[in-house]
Amino acid sequence: MFKVVNNFLSSKNYKVINNAMNEEYFPWYYNDYKIDGDNQLFHYQMTHVFYRDGQINSNYFSILEPLFKKIKLKTLIKVKANLNPISQTLVEFREHEDTPKSLENKSMIYYINSNNGYTKIKNKKINSTANKALFFSSDTIHNGTNSTDCNNRMVINIIYVV
Repeated sequence: MFKVVNNFLSSKNYKVINNAMNEEYFPWYYNDYKIDGDNQLFHYQMTHVFYRDGQINSNYFSILEPLFKKIKLKTLIKVKANLNPISQTLVEFREHEDTPKSLENKSMIYYINSNNGYTKIKNKKINSTANKALFFSSDTIHNGTNSTDCNNRMVINIIYVV
């Protein structure tokens, strides 16, 4: 089961996050895989880890405060942005769980830009639309794609406890 919320943040708060992540000097880091053990061609991404292992890992962490307040979370587990570059063919990445066998952990995917990529849960495609939030249990099997109609597909994945 999942829930989609369009226009999740105010336009002002969305623009702060979008503008920061599109800055020339926003620190993106290359990962030669999307999912551990998946080393297929075109299955790579740029990432930015905002939070993990109980610690803030980014000078940009504060721009996400509106997301955290709206979720009303109790505990953060991990916050990571993914940037998947364009390709000529839409690439559907391998299915995975964010935190296997964890009933209390929740996941949120926050879409930074609109494009023809998507997230898929149980054969249901959730389109990548800017300022949309997708909520689901962290043990839900899902996967995502890149895009073919813009330079990249950007999302923020938040794993948390409510």
